[in-house]
Amino acid sequence: MTRPRPRIPAPAPIERASRCAWREASRAKLDPGEQGALAALSRWIEEPDRPYAILHGRHPSRRAVVAAHLVRAQQEGTAYAAHLVPIGPDLKLERDILALLTSRLLAGCGGGPPRWLRMRIAKEHLRVGPTDDDPSLLLAITDVEEAEPLVSWPGLFAAVGPRVKVLATVEGDDAAAHAWLQRLGFDPARTRIHPLPVRPWPAPGDPTKLLATTGAASAELLGLLSVAYGRLREDEIATALGAPIESALAGIEPLVTAIEGTYAFRSNAARREVEERLDRDARDASIRRLLSLPPDEYPCAYARAHLEQAAAPLQAFAALVTEEHLARWMARPEAYLGFVADLERVRRHAVEALASGHEAAALAVRAALVEASVNSCARREDHDAPVGVELIDREKRIADERDQARALIALGAAMTAGPARAEVLAWAEDATRRIPEADFRGDAFLSLAEIVGGEARYAFAREALAAFRTTENAEDRAHQMLFMAKELPPEEGITVAREAFRSLRDGAGDPGRAEIFVSDFPRAVAEALWPDAEALPAPARAQVLAALARALGDPERVRTAFAALEQHPDPYNLDQHWRVTQLVPFLDASEARRAAALAPQFGERAAELVEELIPRLIALGDPAEDLLEALPEASRVRALARSLPFAAEPARLRARIDEVVRKAEPLERYGLFFDVGPWFAATGDSDAMLAWIATLSDAHHQVALGFLARHDPAHAPELTRRALSLALRLGAGEPDRLLELLPLARHFPAEGAIAAIGLLLDALAGDYRDAALAGDGVSLVKLAPLIAAIAGDDGLSGAAREVVQVAAWFP
Repeated sequence: MTRPRPRIPAPAPIERASRCAWREASRAKLDPGEQGALAALSRWIEEPDRPYAILHGRHPSRRAVVAAHLVRAQQEGTAYAAHLVPIGPDLKLERDILALLTSRLLAGCGGGPPRWLRMRIAKEHLRVGPTDDDPSLLLAITDVEEAEPLVSWPGLFAAVGPRVKVLATVEGDDAAAHAWLQRLGFDPARTRIHPLPVRPWPAPGDPTKLLATTGAASAELLGLLSVAYGRLREDEIATALGAPIESALAGIEPLVTAIEGTYAFRSNAARREVEERLDRDARDASIRRLLSLPPDEYPCAYARAHLEQAAAPLQAFAALVTEEHLARWMARPEAYLGFVADLERVRRHAVEALASGHEAAALAVRAALVEASVNSCARREDHDAPVGVELIDREKRIADERDQARALIALGAAMTAGPARAEVLAWAEDATRRIPEADFRGDAFLSLAEIVGGEARYAFAREALAAFRTTENAEDRAHQMLFMAKELPPEEGITVAREAFRSLRDGAGDPGRAEIFVSDFPRAVAEALWPDAEALPAPARAQVLAALARALGDPERVRTAFAALEQHPDPYNLDQHWRVTQLVPFLDASEARRAAALAPQFGERAAELVEELIPRLIALGDPAEDLLEALPEASRVRALARSLPFAAEPARLRARIDEVVRKAEPLERYGLFFDVGPWFAATGDSDAMLAWIATLSDAHHQVALGFLARHDPAHAPELTRRALSLALRLGAGEPDRLLELLPLARHFPAEGAIAAIGLLLDALAGDYRDAALAGDGVSLVKLAPLIAAIAGDDGLSGAAREVVQVAAWFP
């Protein structure tokens, strides 16, 4: 009975390659040794605790033929859904293998970036496995050694579901098979390894004998096919050879298979036999012929693979991150999937090159931003389209000027002063002026003002103010003007702030909310505005005076503001404790005691105020034991920790804190760790704090180490190194762990920094461009300190240039 050819909803070249491999393998009859291997694999199928198997042998052993017969035997039953994944012509590259796996496992999948496909394959169909209503799954992956070196096998097979079996065929002896266990992610204790006896080459199919008797044209054709990725079309072969194919085929038909006008070796073993016999000059000449074909044909699909094989310099890969290369890919069946696969690999090469040169940073960022831009443009219009085919809508603008400006400002802010920084900030200014929303434009100008000096600072601040003045809501407009007052020259700041006060006082909003904006006024502005604040109605007067008093720090003004707060309590507003709290560092002993007497009116927030007051009282010589005893234990520990800088006997106080923390439950200790950390770590006693959480997980330790590094300057480099090592070990799927450490990037060891930026750029590239530039997740805004640590001003400038150039490419 002839079984129907399996339907493979994959791009045409992949479908063709799989069909050809299936046809070749399933036609062959097994010899006794192969039948024995098939019987052993059939027994493995019945072993519930062995999800993995490796079939190995030296060429020309027919491992793929045995695997195909196993698949066919299981397809004839009902227990397994069996699939053959034949690696060879057209299936060496990661994008092709993923597309075929996707077509086999996710028949309804509409394609997507390679990273997304890996996730779907691994999580949904391998790690979870079939549902109860579906048959078990068998995947037979043949000739895995033919795949390119960077295929992410462990990401797919490190954990499989209880009803999943994976067979891989490998060339080589038992040692070679064991070496493949780690690369494939197979658990050695749950893997069966089967040898396959060597069989002689079939007559007349011995490549060595045929090469010895063939003519020059045939030898050139075999050399061409042996170094080619994918099946070659007849016209491509004729162009590369400069002659018709018919004469070159004479005598070598046993080695070559033709299908639908394309040619490749009949077996991987024969291809390798020929390739191994090519001298360097012949090999290089064959590759040059292939890469000289029209750029939208063979070179589009396989130039990157040849560059990798030749260990080409990084500059050669830049040609794969261009508009022209994208256009070529979009005319091919693989389309977006092929282009993104190239981008991923170029980015990895660029990251690896960072160890020896800063110029690689720009290419790594370019590849990441281009991929994020393609993600933003991609639209699925035909849900029945083959896997990997994506239609790209570039008519609709991405238009993320605000995010471009934010990214450029962050990169410029991380640079040292000089012409390069000035150029980056000029690009940022240009992007800022193109932001259509006035509020966002004002925010960007304000950010520019905050990182430049002199008259330029004031010029940007005036631009921001002009934008904010167009805000329609009067209260919002007044608050924005107050916020801007600190960025202007004192005389202008006073004028703008008074105008905002008048607006609020005349009914534009609650004048008391001005307190949020005035507490960090320059002294001259705060001094000038004191009379305006005194003219505000109560209780707004008390709120704003408290904020100004903090800015001034003058004892008399503090006394006036505190008295105003006492006169106008708001028992229904639990946030009022914050107004008292901001004056605490300036209160004298009697005022601090009066503030403590006010605390009960703040309900559940009372303890927070008392925690702030106790260190002030201790600093003034009052031990405040009565206040300490009245606090809950956690609040008491926090108050003691805040008192460390003022304690007469800090060692005794540390011991007291240590005793309380050690008595708490492990997770409660973890919470107290962060409560007391800033003050305890400042004493340089980070090791004692780490001892508190010794029994907790690596994930807890990683967060704790990063926290301590921010508060223990003396030990920050070592603490950061340990935190980074744990963050990298905890996996690429948790980029937030690395993001938390980026403010400490200056302490990263070189190797760890490069590993971190590789993982983070992968995450950035998988997002949409606006998020990749300045989003809440991984973005260039957050990566600026890491780029600075790895590549300095050159890397930051190069990254900024790519922001501008990619935005012009994908407007």
